[in-house]
Formats: sequence, structure tokens, C-alpha cells
Amino acid sequence: MKAAENNIYRTRIAAIRKEMKHQGLDSFVTSSFPSMRYLCGYSGSNGMLIVTGRTTIFFTDFRYKETTQTSVAADKKIITQGSLTQAAADQKFFSALKKIGFEKERVTVADLEIKTRFIGEKKLVPTAGIVESLRSVKDASELRTLKQAFDISDKVFQQILGIIKPGMTELELSAEISYRHKSLGAENDSFDVIVASGVRGSLPHGTASLKKLKRREFITLDFGCLYGGYHSDMTRTVCIGTPTSEMRKVYGIVLDAQQKSCDAVRSGVRARDLDSIAREITTKAGFGKEFGHSLGHGVGLDIHELPRIAPKSTDILAEGNVITIEPGIYIPKKFGIRIEDTLVVRQNGYDVLTASPKELIVL
Repeated sequence: MKAAENNIYRTRIAAIRKEMKHQGLDSFVTSSFPSMRYLCGYSGSNGMLIVTGRTTIFFTDFRYKETTQTSVAADKKIITQGSLTQAAADQKFFSALKKIGFEKERVTVADLEIKTRFIGEKKLVPTAGIVESLRSVKDASELRTLKQAFDISDKVFQQILGIIKPGMTELELSAEISYRHKSLGAENDSFDVIVASGVRGSLPHGTASLKKLKRREFITLDFGCLYGGYHSDMTRTVCIGTPTSEMRKVYGIVLDAQQKSCDAVRSGVRARDLDSIAREITTKAGFGKEFGHSLGHGVGLDIHELPRIAPKSTDILAEGNVITIEPGIYIPKKFGIRIEDTLVVRQNGYDVLTASPKELIVL
């Protein structure tokens, strides 16, 4: 592991220790894959990281022995078998610890039972957002990786515009997006690709079906890729053939709501105020009930993370947040439209990670 990477992980561990002290914890344990990747660089499927005031101990099994040696930043790296929690308990790593924080939103009932058995219920302290709050502000290395992920998805969008045609099924188009993501170097899709055409466009999360694309239909394309552990996320709605006047009108409303919400982005802004901007525009246009989801969310190691851009959100934007702005209007039995950009929050504005045009594209 390069010295620069080690420095990044040391900085993050120092921030975790500061939060541990604030919450009265003498240690923190996680088996959450995004948290482990963020804190020590681990990208496997079975691991556990213990952070104390002075040391970090990482546990995994034989499958990840070589990966751990070269890619994990921890003071102690232990390869074991069976339950990692039991292995740590057997080696007395929990004995001197009194208050051990764990991520209550990322622990299953079964895992909590194991922790209670081998650590002790009195020592365990449930925490919320202890890592997520740190992850919400991206550093320069994270932003570089995110930009690479978005560059891939933007290239995929440009490529598929040339192959979309009537008669192609939504599933075929979805497969093309997934294939091209990997062909350009992505590890995977960020989520199941959404391809919703015609009347199916009124389904905000309408994953691809066997429906065939037709002329004079909108196609909502919501997709992203996983690159270096980080996600891209973008949505564009295009039309095959000449749209009706109603289709153009509603598209213009969504575009106006999306752009005006973007224009208000800067550090210090309340997240719910961004949501209000978009919601006021769609409501005044007579489509308030047809915009039923939140305006956006944070993006990073998880496809949905802090901050939440929603009507009841208490989050305040900070420089380095990476957020989506994605209003939509969904008219049952007719069509749906969503436009989504992902932005980096700056002190006096924002940088756009999504480079693809968002004016109406007619194919």
C-alpha cells in the first residue's frame, strides 16, 4: 500500500477516534463493507475491523489473506476461521474494553446475537451515523474516483443513444448499459438499471421489462456504475420520435425544477430547502401529486447515503458533499420524466459530475 493511501486511512481513523471520544466509547467495531473500505481499504466479503484508542485490528479468513497483506491498512491483521467475533474474543481483544460501539443500522439480529454472546451485552453500545457522517464529506482522492465512475457512465449514455430504436426491449437496452459499463472498466452496475418506457415511465423505479420501445414514447434511463468502490448515478429521459406538445411541456417543467434546484446548491444550504424549490415549481404547474419522492440523496461508497435531500431532512450541505438532484413527474397511463445530475457541493456553488446534456433529446 502506498504511503499516500496509508495517510488517508490514518486521517480517517483519527476522525473516528475523535467521534468515539465524543460519544464516550473506548472502541468501535464494524463488519460493514462500506465502513471497512472507507476506514482501512478492505474490499472483500468477510471482515471485521476493531478500532481502539491506540490500535486497529483487522480480521478476515484465508480467502483474503493476500489481499489483506497488500491492501488493508491496519496495525494488526489476523487471518482466522469461523466467526470473526469469536476469534477476536478468544484472543482477548475485547477483554480490556468497556464500551464498544457498533453500527446498529448495519447489524443483523443474528450478528447482534453473536456479538452479545462473545462480547457481552453490557459492553455493546449501538451507534448511528458514526462513519456515515464522516463519509458524507469526500476528500480529493474520493472525488477523483467518483469522477472516473461518472466519466464511464457518461460515455455509456453517449454510446447507447446510437443504438436505441423501436422494437428493442427494455431488457435489451438494460443489458447494453451493463455490458458497456464493464467494457469501459467498471466493476459492476451501481444498481439494477432502470429502463422505463411509455406508460411504464410512471413507475419511478421501473426496472427493465420485456416491453418493446415504441415511437413517440419517453424512455427514462436511470443507471450508474461501481468503480473503485464508488458509485455513479444519473438519469436522463429521452424520446423516440417527435414528442407531443404535452410531453414537451412536462419535460420543460421537470428541467426547470431540476436546474433551479441545482442553482441553489452551495455549502450552508438546508437540504430541505432544495427539495422545496423543486416541489414548489412542480406544484405550481399542477403536478405536485405526481412528484412523490425526495429530491435527492448523497452518493459515494453507498448508492444512497448522507445527506438526505428531502422535505423533512435536517441535513445542512457541507463543502465536499456529493448529492443527486433528481425531480420527476409521473403521470399514470401516460408517461414519466426524471432528470438527475450528481453534484459536488462547494462553498459558493457546485461542480457537476454528470456531463451528459439534459435538454430533451429526440431520437
